[in-house]
Amino acid sequence: MTLAQRVLLAIALLTLSTTFAFGFFVREAWRKTEEDRFRAQFIEAFSEVQAELRAERDRLPAQLVPHCEYNPMLDSALVGMRSGDLSERALGFSLNVPQLMKAIQVDELLLVTSRGQVLGAGHDKTLTGTRDAKLADLLPEVAGSARVRQVGRLAVQAACLRRDAARPKLWVGLLAARHLEPVIARVGSGHGVELSLGHAPARADVVSESTRLDDLGGLVVTASRSRTRLVEALARLDWTILILGLGTVGVALLVGLLLARGIARPIVLLSEQAREVVTGEPKLVAPRGGRELVGFTNAFNQAIMDLTALRKRLAATERIAARREIARRVAHEIKNPLAPIRAAIETLRRLRARNDPAFDEYFDEASRTVLEEVTRISNIVSEFTRFARLPPPNPQPFDVVDAVRGVVNLHRSEEVELRFHADTLSPLNADSDQLKQVVTNLVQNALDASSGQQAPRVDVELRAGPGDTLTLTVTDNGPGVSPEQRAKLFEPYNTTKPHGTGLGLAIVQRIVVEHGGDIVHRDAAGGGAVFEVTLPLAGPTLLPEAPPTSRRS
Repeated sequence: MTLAQRVLLAIALLTLSTTFAFGFFVREAWRKTEEDRFRAQFIEAFSEVQAELRAERDRLPAQLVPHCEYNPMLDSALVGMRSGDLSERALGFSLNVPQLMKAIQVDELLLVTSRGQVLGAGHDKTLTGTRDAKLADLLPEVAGSARVRQVGRLAVQAACLRRDAARPKLWVGLLAARHLEPVIARVGSGHGVELSLGHAPARADVVSESTRLDDLGGLVVTASRSRTRLVEALARLDWTILILGLGTVGVALLVGLLLARGIARPIVLLSEQAREVVTGEPKLVAPRGGRELVGFTNAFNQAIMDLTALRKRLAATERIAARREIARRVAHEIKNPLAPIRAAIETLRRLRARNDPAFDEYFDEASRTVLEEVTRISNIVSEFTRFARLPPPNPQPFDVVDAVRGVVNLHRSEEVELRFHADTLSPLNADSDQLKQVVTNLVQNALDASSGQQAPRVDVELRAGPGDTLTLTVTDNGPGVSPEQRAKLFEPYNTTKPHGTGLGLAIVQRIVVEHGGDIVHRDAAGGGAVFEVTLPLAGPTLLPEAPPTSRRS
C-alpha cells in the first residue's frame, strides 16, 4: 500500500469514525430527550388527571346535597311513603328526575327510597319502579361524600338523604354519578398521550407508564403513546446523519487526495531517482516538498555520495585482494601439473644421454603424461578466464518457476530421482541466464553427490520467502559436506571431485551476491546436503558496475 493510499485510508477512517460517533451521540441524546419529554408529558397528564378526578370527587357532593335539603320532589316522596300513595306519584318522579339530572350536569341520577325502590332514573328509564336492596345499603354509606366507582363504567359517585323527622329510618335519597372516561380522554388529548384504566400490556411499538391513585380508591391509570413518531423521527435523523457523513467523507477524501499527492509526490520522485542511482552512476536528487523532505533528500544525497566513494574503494580493494588470491591459487594449480611434466622431461633426457634402450618405450608414456597435464593446465586457465570475465547481471522480469523447471527437466535421468516443487510466485527481476547457471551448478553437484547412494534422490524446491523474496532449495541424500570442507566451501579451486575445477560454487556465490541475495549450506535431516539461495524479487540493488543496455544473446 502506497503512502498516498495510507493517508487516504487514515483520513477516511478518521472522518467516518468521527462523523458517525458524533451522529450516534447526537441520535442518542435526541432520543433520550424525546423519551424524557414523553415521560414529562405522562407525569403532567397523571397530575392533571388526579387533580380533575379529585375536583370531580369534591364537586359532586356539593352540587347534590342542596337538592336533598330543598327539593320538593323529595318531600313529596316522603309524604307518599307515609300516606301509601307513592305509586300514584311515580309519574311525577319519573319526569322530574331526568330534568334534575340535566340541571346538576351528572351522567347518572337515581331517586331511591329506604326500601331500595327506584322512584326515578334519569339515565335509564327501565330502572324506574325496580327494587334493589343494595341501593338501600349503599346510599347511607356514601351519603354526604363521594367515591370512585370502578365497577361498570368508571365514575365519581355521591349520594344524599332526606329522612323523615318522625321516623328517621324512613328516607328518600339521590344517587348521582359523573362518568370519568371523558375527563381522562380530554386530559390525555391535551397532553398528547392516551390515558386508560388499569395496566396496559407491554408492546414494543408503544411507550407506556402507569400510576396508582391511592386517594381515589387505588385507581390505576396508564398513559401510553405510540413509538411510531419517535421511530420515524429517528429514521429521518439516521438518514440525515448518513447523508452528512457521506458528504463529509467525500470532502475529506478530496482534501486527503490533494494532501496525499502533495506529500507522496516528492517521495515518489525520490524513489525513482534512487532506483536510477543503484543501477548506474549516482546522481544527486533534487530536494522537493516540505522542510522535512528537503532535509531527508539532502541526507540521502550525502549518504549516496559517501556510499559511492566507499563502494569504489571497496571494489578496488576487493579487486586487488581477489587478484592476489586468484593469482596465488592459479599459480598453485598450474604448479601441480608442472611437476610431472618436469619429471618426465628429465627422465627422457637421462635415458637419451645414455642411449638407454627403454627410451622409446618410456617416450610414449612420458609424452602422454605431458599432454594430459598440458590439457589440465589449459582447462584451469579456461575456467579462470570464465570466472574472471563473468559479466554483471542484466536483470529483466521473467517467470522464475518456468526457468527453474526447464533446468530441472534437462537433468532428469533414470539413475537419480529428481523432484521439483514450486509455489505460485511473482515474476523475478534478475538475469535469467545467470540464474539458470546457478540452478545448473547446484543440481549437477547434488546429482554427483547422491549418485553413489542406494536410492539417490535430489529435491529442488522454489517457494516464497520472507518479505518480497524467493527461496531456492536444492537437497540431496549424498554423504554431505565434511567439516574440513565447510569453511572453504565457496572458495575458488576448492573441490573434492577428481574431475572438478573448484569454481562451480564460487561462480554460484558471486552470481547470488551480485543479485542482492544470499546462499547458505546446511546438513539435510536424513543425511546429505542442503543449499538454500534467497533472492529479492525486485532484483539486484547496488551493482559493482552498470548493466548493459541490451540483453546478451
